[in-house]
Amino acid sequence: FSLDVNAYLTQGWMVLGGHDPYVMTLGEPQLPGITVGADWVETTSVYPAGALLIFAAVFWASGGLPWLGILLFRLLHLACLLVVAWAVKRIAPRVGVPVNTALWAGIATPLLILQWIGGLHNDAVLVALIALAVLVATRGGWSGLLLGGALIGASLTIKQSGAAAGLGIVALAWAASPGRDWWRLAGRAVAAGAVAVGGFVGVSLGSGLGFGWNKPTAGNPLAVMSDSPLSWIIQVIKLLALDAWVAPAQRILTLVAGVMVLGAWAWLVVRFGPRPGEPGRPWIVLLGGLLAFAVLGPALQPWYFTWVAPFVALAFPSLRWQRVWLSATIVIVVTSSAQVSFGLPVLVLVTWWLWHHIDGRSVDVLAGRPGYDVSATTD
Repeated sequence: FSLDVNAYLTQGWMVLGGHDPYVMTLGEPQLPGITVGADWVETTSVYPAGALLIFAAVFWASGGLPWLGILLFRLLHLACLLVVAWAVKRIAPRVGVPVNTALWAGIATPLLILQWIGGLHNDAVLVALIALAVLVATRGGWSGLLLGGALIGASLTIKQSGAAAGLGIVALAWAASPGRDWWRLAGRAVAAGAVAVGGFVGVSLGSGLGFGWNKPTAGNPLAVMSDSPLSWIIQVIKLLALDAWVAPAQRILTLVAGVMVLGAWAWLVVRFGPRPGEPGRPWIVLLGGLLAFAVLGPALQPWYFTWVAPFVALAFPSLRWQRVWLSATIVIVVTSSAQVSFGLPVLVLVTWWLWHHIDGRSVDVLAGRPGYDVSATTD
């Protein structure tokens, strides 16, 4: 389902061999049986230190055998899927959602199976850490807040997008044990952020790998076609053979994406964030923050939706939202498996059609769910 796993194994070989993955390009090693995707051959690693250490551990355990390395990554990601299921099972009762509903809607979905186990995207490790952060944050108190911050810091060492869950973790912890004034809210946010950043910096420096993922030589998400309209602009520039414009355009569009994401996060906090004595709508802050990073960022890939998939039923348990998510899941799975270009417009249009079709027929998405009266729910 993806050549990304070959890039993982190549970077693992680099770390074990004492090579700097932030200096050596992915195409240099040319390992037998391991072919790196064409878009990344001339680039250096984009992954933080935690991911590189995992890649190295898997390559070492595989003895350099490509088939065994792929198998070990599948086992690792299957374990991550089980961790997420374990966390969701314990979160569901805390938010009043039947466990079966949460597991069927968020875990037993082809979206996770195809992208984590089939595609072997290391978003599985990222989401497992976020799920554990959500679990500890929903128990409230300083311990839940600080441990949640530490887990977000760990997720940052896997993929930088883990930062998108930070605001949501603070909001969930505040909702579990709200304070009475702005100073307490600000103090908790700063404390959680400091723990997350401290953990990220500690792993990056302690491993000796540092922050080379931020070098200009690292692979730029805009370099490949995705469902992000920003990436379409780069593809048009390439199609017109305006090679001199590619690098400046990537820098500008990366900045534009960053501004849009930060703007969306600010709006989420102002509109749905916690207040002194008020929990706000923390689940919207969490999922909205992750989706903003995915949709408004420089790239939008099908596996980015796995960041929120396990938590949708927990955040929006109403029948209508379950129908929307079911429709979206169908479209994401089909378009990604069929390698449909420009899948985002297809996703929007077909999701709208499916939702109206299912909603109009009053179909119960998860029939027979215990503790859920469909007839009493209109929204």
